[in-house]
Amino acid sequence: MKYIKDTLILNTLDSLYRDASKDFKKMFPLIFKFLFRKLKPVDCQNAYLPLDRNQGEFLYDYIVSNKSKSIVEFGTSFGISTIYLAAGAKETGGKVITSELLPEKCKVAQRNFKQCDLTEYIELREGDALETLANLENDIDVLILDGWSDLYLPILKLLEPRLSNGALIYADNASFPGMKPYLSYVMEVPEKYTTDMIKVKKGKVAMSYKVF
Repeated sequence: MKYIKDTLILNTLDSLYRDASKDFKKMFPLIFKFLFRKLKPVDCQNAYLPLDRNQGEFLYDYIVSNKSKSIVEFGTSFGISTIYLAAGAKETGGKVITSELLPEKCKVAQRNFKQCDLTEYIELREGDALETLANLENDIDVLILDGWSDLYLPILKLLEPRLSNGALIYADNASFPGMKPYLSYVMEVPEKYTTDMIKVKKGKVAMSYKVF
């Protein structure tokens, strides 16, 4: 397995994960909101909700080992996962296009990318992903779904024409109740996708590959 060796990137990730460890305190008040209404993205504007280190290292290794160049991400947040993806893209000569709805998260993410000198490998698109990702020009080698799970299926359907043969679709939070429509789709069209459910620290990931 290939690991990131750049100390600037590793130090940045260490700092961000330390800050992300405070997510529980930030999210605790939302328990009471959840009793009265469905949570919205803006409710999580101060929380990282990142992929864990093992997930990030897997994606870095996958990108480098498979020489993936066109990487698309839904759900930048403060940029932890994007840094892993961009570190891989730096090795392959590729690029990451990532989309984030909340302007404040975009500003912080851009600072984090600059801190570890990965800005040139990342294009951050601010706004509704169904709009910001609608005009992609290149075929997609790796698609990361790590935002609001209700949008996973619409985004996958939007981007299907751009998925390269054998493309990896990595859908985080596959244990969430809102994932049922997405999982039904990728598991019930074997002519399009092969899908495995993978256990990770915070639940499950649905890893799908586009059938050749």
